[in-house]
Amino acid sequence: MKKHIFFILLIVFFPYFFCIIGSMFTDKLRLGQGDNRIEHNHLGKDVLIEINGLYKTMDVEEYVLGILPGTISVDYDIEALKVQAVLIRTNVLKEMEEKGSSDASDLSYHYLSVEERKELFGERNFERYSKKFEQSVVATAGKVLRQEGSLIMAMYHEVSIGKTASANEILGEDISYLQSVESSHDVEAKHYMNVVTYTWSELQEITAQAAALDTIKEEATSEEEVKSAESTEASAKNDKETQDITTEQQVKQQDIQVTEVTENCFVKKISVDGTIYTGEEAMERYGLSSMNFYVENIEEGVRFVCLGKGNCLGVSQYGANWMAIQGSTFEEIIRYYYGKVGIERFKS
Repeated sequence: MKKHIFFILLIVFFPYFFCIIGSMFTDKLRLGQGDNRIEHNHLGKDVLIEINGLYKTMDVEEYVLGILPGTISVDYDIEALKVQAVLIRTNVLKEMEEKGSSDASDLSYHYLSVEERKELFGERNFERYSKKFEQSVVATAGKVLRQEGSLIMAMYHEVSIGKTASANEILGEDISYLQSVESSHDVEAKHYMNVVTYTWSELQEITAQAAALDTIKEEATSEEEVKSAESTEASAKNDKETQDITTEQQVKQQDIQVTEVTENCFVKKISVDGTIYTGEEAMERYGLSSMNFYVENIEEGVRFVCLGKGNCLGVSQYGANWMAIQGSTFEEIIRYYYGKVGIERFKS
């Protein structure tokens, strides 16, 4: 009889004792710790945001979770997503600090609502991807990048040219954590090379729209008027009727030449019929994937051949994902691309 009672007690209480003993050695099993829900990992710093016409406050960690899916491929390894979560959190907090504002409308990132995330992920994958992104935010909760006590400018891009660019090459200033590093597997990426082709007619229309916008900006007396002009330009680009303003008889060929590049062929200056623009201006005007491009004249117009995608500064997301697949942790990836930066818990 005593043996039966002993076995019953053993069956009932063994799982409890196992959890208590396990919690002594495993952080994720400790009572009150290791909770993988984002609401239990708040930073304690809020953002004011408008969603569906209503204003609400949300913790920075919730805000980062809503930004993250719109900045990196949903199919990337969890360690690559953790890297991105740290970068977004660092940039959001740095911007809030520099602008002295917690209003999302003053910040650079776009927050995706639950409805927008459902549309992005698809109904079938929504729960799976939501958990994956939440896990990446929770696993890095509160972690930011600092150097000499200040939050860094956590730059990133989709695909490099086979190595990242230095801040000196792109921005004209030396920043210790934005140095060029090898990211050779990026040349295997789908978007490593991007080709954009325009007919002479399309180029003429782009030039006309840009000139009109420049005139409006010169006459504008406020920032709101400039934004309105840019909005008008964006609408015009999507209006098919504006594409037919010029006739074939009126179309003229343009002389477009790259006139100055950096050591790694990032365009510094480009000439369009004798007018000089920066590589950044050309990238924006012609919708190019990067500032690393060259121009080819073809019979019906011009072809821009671009290498890499993004500004090529800081972390290459494709390279980070490759390292993650090989077994690197998010801390190792960050230190590879940024060097000796501090990965610290945020303290306001």
